[in-house]
Order: sequence, then structure tokens, then C-alpha cells
Amino acid sequence: MDDPEGCPVTTLYAIKSGVPIVGLGLLLILSGFAGLLVAGIPVPPFPVPLLFAGFSLFLIWAGFTK
Repeated sequence: MDDPEGCPVTTLYAIKSGVPIVGLGLLLILSGFAGLLVAGIPVPPFPVPLLFAGFSLFLIWAGFTK
């Protein structure tokens, strides 16, 4: 399914490079631990940051191996 001419949309947004997946993983890590880092935000229950971190690491790994 490779397009020899290249799709301008995927070239413009760097979808083939995996950068958006890595960026999403980093945002999930930040949002998962925001309650621990920022004063005034209630701390989420213990498994929530771990779930965010685990899925974030998977997304970062998937982005780099793409």
C-alpha cells in the first residue's frame, strides 16, 4: 500500500515517522502524573498514573519502532 508519490497529508503531519505517537505518549505521562507534580490538583487513585505510564511507554515504543 505504499504510494510512490507520497500523500501530502501524511507528509505534512509526519504520520509515517511515528512522531505523533511519541508525542501522545509524552502527553499521557504528563497528564498521568500532573496530580503529583502540581499543587492544587487532587491526586488520582494509585492505579491511574500507572495505567497512563504503561500505555504511554507502549506508545513511545511503538512510535520509535515504526
